[in-house]
Parts: sequence; structure tokens; C-alpha cells
Amino acid sequence: MGDRIRLLIIDDDVEQCKTLKNILDKKGYETFVASSSQAAIAFVRKEKVDLIFIDLILKGDKNGVEIFKEIKSIAPGTKAILFTGYGPEEERKLLMKAAEEGMIDEILRKPVWPEEMIKAIEKHTGGKKDV
Repeated sequence: MGDRIRLLIIDDDVEQCKTLKNILDKKGYETFVASSSQAAIAFVRKEKVDLIFIDLILKGDKNGVEIFKEIKSIAPGTKAILFTGYGPEEERKLLMKAAEEGMIDEILRKPVWPEEMIKAIEKHTGGKKDV
């Protein structure tokens, strides 16, 4: 199992992160969590990940697009999936900005279901690796 798909979940909802991590770990993925932009950036500087799930809005922090832009400057080949529970007007502005900058690989609506995440993982990593 040396070539497992490595995931990073960035969300300020710590309980959701723990739940998703437990589910994805049981499915055979190697899952890490960060509850702030600072923790996420520090992690990506040290570790390689195959795919990142980022909440579009983190309370009192950078938004998901800004975080991913910084991550892309550190690890250019990284892919990200944004997820959000915010209304259409708030997210529309951010998503338009992200689209203009080529930052969106996919978006999922909260609540995020593990089945949706697994489909997205398979889609954006080219299939399964030792899972």
C-alpha cells in the first residue's frame, strides 16, 4: 500500500473533517486535514498530495480560491475540488474569479457525501491506486 492516493481536506468545520477523514481512510485513501489556510500551506510545503478538497469559505480566513492559488504556487500540479454550503450569489463571485484563473477542477455542494467525494477522487486521480 505504498502508492495510496493522498488527500488533503481543508475546512474550518473540524468535526466534518474528522468524519470525512475516517470514512476515506477506511476506503484505503491516505487522508490529512487542515482547519486553516496556514496549516494547509505548511502541510503542502512538506508533503505531496494527489487531490485537495477545500471549503470555499473558511470563517475568519482566506477563501478556498485564495488558498488554492497559494498552494498552486508551491505545488503546480495539484488538483483541487471546492465545496461550499453558501448561497449562489456569494459563491458565484468566487467561482467566476476561480474560473478566470483556471483554479477549479470541480465543485461539490455541502453537505458533502462520501460517495460524491470518492467519485471525484477517482475522476481526478485517474482511478484507484491500491485502494
